[in-house]
Amino acid sequence: MQATLPGLNRTGATASAQGTQAMTDAVNELMPPVPIDTGAAEAERLLYIHQSEPLGSIPPPVGLDGKPKAALGRLKGGSPGLLMDKVGERIAFERAGVRLYEALLAKYEAAAQQAGDVLPPAEKVHEVAHAQGMAVLAPVLGEAPAQTLQRIRSEELEHFRLLCVAMQEIGGDPTAQTPCADVIATASMGLMQVMTDPRTTLAQCLNAMLSAELTDNAGWELLIQLAEQTGQSELAGRFLGALAQEQEHLVTIRGWLASLLAEGAGTPAV
Repeated sequence: MQATLPGLNRTGATASAQGTQAMTDAVNELMPPVPIDTGAAEAERLLYIHQSEPLGSIPPPVGLDGKPKAALGRLKGGSPGLLMDKVGERIAFERAGVRLYEALLAKYEAAAQQAGDVLPPAEKVHEVAHAQGMAVLAPVLGEAPAQTLQRIRSEELEHFRLLCVAMQEIGGDPTAQTPCADVIATASMGLMQVMTDPRTTLAQCLNAMLSAELTDNAGWELLIQLAEQTGQSELAGRFLGALAQEQEHLVTIRGWLASLLAEGAGTPAV
């Protein structure tokens, strides 16, 4: 892991004004500017959308014995199967969250070996959040950054298990991949690539984790709303507990990133 510093980056057009002008002149000569009609491409795209099959389906409710179960009948609302789909989505994301934090912990340990204690305790960054009027769970006092990362990783695993139990309670199979689970897994692939790339810095990985935590917080909020709409108030209450922890994760990650950018420029961590 190396510090992000000025170097021989020549990807910008202004790095070679003469070459850029030559390329522009060639384009104007060989492909003179003309009005471009994208109507055919747009019509083709719409055709594919209208004729495509669904991304997947929501598995039918089953009991532990594998037999059909009428659990969805207890859910209220116009599309009770949507709750099962969104629970499946959060299962996929929380499972990925465990792996993301394992990768972040390795990145932190590598940065600490090179540059010493590069992150402040979580309680320090939360002091700033509280001063700004943010009401979130307080971190564990006296935790070292590595311990905080290990705790967050464990909480992500607890959320995964909570969701697996919830899926079973509404008649679903937590091992099944629902359509929304498929989508969120595809959307988050880039995050894992950033976290596991040996070239990325700790700050770059925290930036990726900030995207993950913002998505995670919004996902839990939507899931709680959907649970309430389908008459699952007790389930929504359990989800609220997970959301409170996720909000603490978000404040911690955002605070660490801000601290690194303000104080760690030029170090291997940034």
